[in-house]
Amino acid sequence: MADRTEMPMEWLRYLKQETARREQEITQHLLQVPDYPPLPECPTCSVAPEQITTRTAEPSFKQDGTPLLVDFKPCGHGFMVSESELLSG
Repeated sequence: MADRTEMPMEWLRYLKQETARREQEITQHLLQVPDYPPLPECPTCSVAPEQITTRTAEPSFKQDGTPLLVDFKPCGHGFMVSESELLSG
């Protein structure tokens, strides 16, 4: 796994909330691609990304559980939310 910053659960909640708000604005106003509101900023560099992807990490003997990985593009910053934090949040 590449170097990743631990993302607190409250930031993941914020990311989900802002993404849902963005989707709602797009559908309510029937916006087309150039008019889409920006995605939430990367918490490391404060740049609005072109894409945010999430996936679960490959199982590994070195880690406890299967964390959620969050990647911001094009800045390339990557974050992780541990499985224990996901289950408790």
